[in-house]
Amino acid sequence: MLARTVQRFAAGVSRRGYAAAAAQAKNANPEELRLTFASPDTALFSNAVVKQVDVPTLAGVVGVLANHVPTIGVLKPGVVQVTDNEGGVQRVFVSSGTLSVNIDGSCQVLAEEVLKIEDIDETAARNELEAAQKASGEGSEVAKAEAQIRVEVAEALLKAATNQH
Repeated sequence: MLARTVQRFAAGVSRRGYAAAAAQAKNANPEELRLTFASPDTALFSNAVVKQVDVPTLAGVVGVLANHVPTIGVLKPGVVQVTDNEGGVQRVFVSSGTLSVNIDGSCQVLAEEVLKIEDIDETAARNELEAAQKASGEGSEVAKAEAQIRVEVAEALLKAATNQH
């Protein structure tokens, strides 16, 4: 019985297609990309209509536009770039988090920490990178892994601060 229910549901979705299913969702317009971008202490965008968002993930940088295929991803340290409908660009550093692109045309970027690019202290990032590189060869396996994460974040901070993509 369950198998038949799943088959009927899958057949219905495949006939309608993702865009049609998204259009049926409340307040959904598949021609719009609605972005929610937040961290535990900051909400940068809340269901805002934007043109594009580029997100650094473990699988590479994902560029999301309207009608994007549903996707789930894990953020890696790097710069999230949001392009609004007028062509304005906002760039923000993220340490880690998740990306979710949903069937209804919405996109959520939920970051553990966010930092404006202009607020990055390049000297502090260099010092952190040096300290983390030294620590990555010392101690237990856990300490080495934690130091390697610090190295990755510090390198991404430096790239963001020096405008390297």
